[in-house]
Amino acid sequence: MILHVAATVTELLRSFFVTEETAARDGLLQTLQPRATLVGVAVLLVGVVVSRDPLAVLALAAVPPALAVASSVRLRRLFARTALVPVFSLVVVAPQAVLVPGDPLFAVAGFTVTVPGVVEVATFAVRVWTGVALLALVVLTTPFSEVVAALRRLRVPTALVWLLAVSYRYLFLFFTELQRLLRARESRTIARRGLRARWRDLAQLSGTFLIRTLERGERVHRGMRARGGASPPSPYDRGGDPGLADALFVAGAVAVAVAAGVVRWLP
Repeated sequence: MILHVAATVTELLRSFFVTEETAARDGLLQTLQPRATLVGVAVLLVGVVVSRDPLAVLALAAVPPALAVASSVRLRRLFARTALVPVFSLVVVAPQAVLVPGDPLFAVAGFTVTVPGVVEVATFAVRVWTGVALLALVVLTTPFSEVVAALRRLRVPTALVWLLAVSYRYLFLFFTELQRLLRARESRTIARRGLRARWRDLAQLSGTFLIRTLERGERVHRGMRARGGASPPSPYDRGGDPGLADALFVAGAVAVAVAAGVVRWLP
């Protein structure tokens, strides 16, 4: 069960970064300049960060589905790719449902869950999902090489762009290596084992995975240095100047972020 969950999570995380097939479709975000997409999404993320009012958060949560429909991205795919992270965030902030004072909602195991606590936990989870969904839309609609090129044209420090490019490359190695280990372990299992034996297998697999990841990282590092790894990344750049659609998208994102900030400080 534990290894099955690990394999499922690995496959979900790997597919989150791998698929770029929707980038070739005819949609709103696909037709925009990658620089406009990044700037607009960054502004929307600022709006998500500053928003606190539950209604404003819900309004912001409607933006990713709207962009997905306009960009020919299936909502089912978007939700499937972004549902995992909010679940983890719910686990992290769940104690707030008890710690935040307010009108009691119900009591369980001697702890009183309050209405403001539940609202705060739900609001936080929705904000996390909105941010993750916006980033997922960038991954789904823009090839990664164009994202890197856009970051360089936006004058993002080369070190940060280089770090992002290398991290993206390592993510493929990371998930591929973990999938190989899980598949090899399953192929050697012919009988059901107890919980203690499964935990022991998981510990051995984790140690093997750590060693193999370090070894693979060393080989990639030596390969990069042999090919002149000190040079900055030179990805494909679509080129061209931003047009009216790009300006309107960024202006709309600014308007949404400003509205989210204004609502927060309203009396």
